[in-house]
Parts: sequence; C-alpha cells; structure tokens
Amino acid sequence: MKILTVITFCLIVVTSSAQDLKGKWFLTKEGDTYIVPENLIMEVKKDSIKYYSFDQFVFTQSAKIEEKKIKFENGDIRDFEFINQNSFKFISQKDKDSTNFEYVRLIPTKTNLQKEEIENLSFEFNWNGEKIKIKFKQEKGFEEISLEKIDSTYFASFYLLGKRAEVLPIKEITLDKMILYGTPGKPYEIVGEKIE
Repeated sequence: MKILTVITFCLIVVTSSAQDLKGKWFLTKEGDTYIVPENLIMEVKKDSIKYYSFDQFVFTQSAKIEEKKIKFENGDIRDFEFINQNSFKFISQKDKDSTNFEYVRLIPTKTNLQKEEIENLSFEFNWNGEKIKIKFKQEKGFEEISLEKIDSTYFASFYLLGKRAEVLPIKEITLDKMILYGTPGKPYEIVGEKIE
C-alpha cells in the first residue's frame, strides 16, 4: 500500500511540473512565417504575459491561466496543449482555422565553455538536407552569426544587413557538438558536429 501511495504521489508531482506554463517561451516558426514582434519570446507569469522581440521588451498583457486556457483582459481566450514538458501549442478559440503556434521553453544551455571559447568553434548542421555552417563573429557578405544570451540560454543569432533576422536557442555546446532547438516540427532540435 505504501508503494502505491508513493507512486501516485510521484505521478502527481511529475504531471503538475510538466504542465507548468510559467517561464520564458520561444515561438518556433517556419522560414516563411512573418511575426510581429520578430523573434518572439513570451514570458508567462502568474497574472500576465510579457512579450519581447528577442531581448527588447514590447508589451505586457494581463492574463489568467486556467487549466489549459489563457484568458486575456481583452476577452480573447486561447487553448493550449503541451506537446511535451518543454513545448506547447497555442490556438485561438475565435478562429478554429487559425495557425497553431508552437513554443519551446527556454532552458539553460548546458556547457562548461566560456563565451570566448564558444565563439572560436565552428559547427556544421544538416537541416532538411541543407548544410548549415555556424562560425560566430564571421561576416559573409551581408550576413553575420552572433552568440547572444538571455538569462542562462545562449542563442545563435543570424543577422542580415546588420539586423537580427533569425535566432535559435542552444540546448548544449561542447568542444565537439552544438545542439540547437526551437526548430519547427519533430524532433524540434538539430545536432551540429565540430568542423575545423
């Protein structure tokens, strides 16, 4: 009987922590999706949601979170559904044909490296059959990739003509590999191997 009680308690704790919406979330998007603010990061608090264009605060909206719904002060109600512990999709009740936006939780980047060490590494990723090379602080014509940080999360930030065009959070960085996450669709992350 004691074992059953302990197992039940553990399941309740795991379920409640997995369903916690509080924290910072990054909007995943397809390459051709246009969103304002760009590079949307949403910070969910007990009674409000703050919106950022990456690290620039845009506005706050009062909101109440109930079960799997968020009720905004303007009357809008959005349902959300967890995909896994660190991602969810968010849809409007008003328009059932609207796009389902997916978000990933910003988690601290796992690394033992200093920023300067990371910036001296190069990685190659294979994303949908396309090879992508990341070398920080190296300009290629009108493009540049920078290593940036919000709280404890590093990002690969892609600049075009001096303007931040796209960002991807970094899950883990070692001397041999880098894992980017927040990509649309499964597996929601891509692994890059170190290159010289």
